[in-house]
Amino acid sequence: MTDEPSDIELNAYVDGELDVERRFAVESRLARNPALAARVLGDMSHRTGLRLLADSSPAPAALAASATPLERLKAPSRALRRIFPFAGGAALAAGLALVLVLRAPSTPAYIADAVASHRVAMTRAAMVSQIEAPSRDWREILEKTRIDIPRLPDQWRVTDVQLFPAANGQAVMVAVRTDTGQRLSIFAMRGQTGAPQQPDAVREGAQSVAFWQRGDMAFALTGEAEPGWIDATAETLSRFWS
Repeated sequence: MTDEPSDIELNAYVDGELDVERRFAVESRLARNPALAARVLGDMSHRTGLRLLADSSPAPAALAASATPLERLKAPSRALRRIFPFAGGAALAAGLALVLVLRAPSTPAYIADAVASHRVAMTRAAMVSQIEAPSRDWREILEKTRIDIPRLPDQWRVTDVQLFPAANGQAVMVAVRTDTGQRLSIFAMRGQTGAPQQPDAVREGAQSVAFWQRGDMAFALTGEAEPGWIDATAETLSRFWS
């Protein structure tokens, strides 16, 4: 019997990056866990929808008319219950994927970099040979990169800080663990990105990411929780920074 697949392999499964043996291991795990299977199915539905958009295939009018814009979904599960009152877990996941697919065209380009940096940070955290770098000098980071990282909540513990390439030069990724044990990452870059002033959230594969603009700085908060929770956390963080 193959080793139990990790969450990282679940992400790779959604992205179609596993070999046959590891796909079998993932599918065996999903067969034993209907709730997890529904979540993964929703992620795959979201990715398929994005491919349809990339092919310029318009969403069916009836579906588009019934979708709720994501900025109104501060509690997605409750909102989707109103849209699909008799839906089970898998149908809710598919419904959420539909909402996110219809929202996707307005997502700033830097969101892909934020999600990629988060996945790298989570992979580093799971590897013994890759040492995280929690030490930081915010003043030096500002001087060298012109990227200003506002003060984080005292209850959040920084676990890793890394520089990443971005479209406008450099970006800083700060991985944190919250007081409730959630592992999140904050992606910050300088430039006008078209992100809203108030955080908005989308689902990208197995991750949710909230994004917003503060002056000439763009931010993204990424984690594995559902978009409503990430959005609410980002709003709290943005108010903390005000």
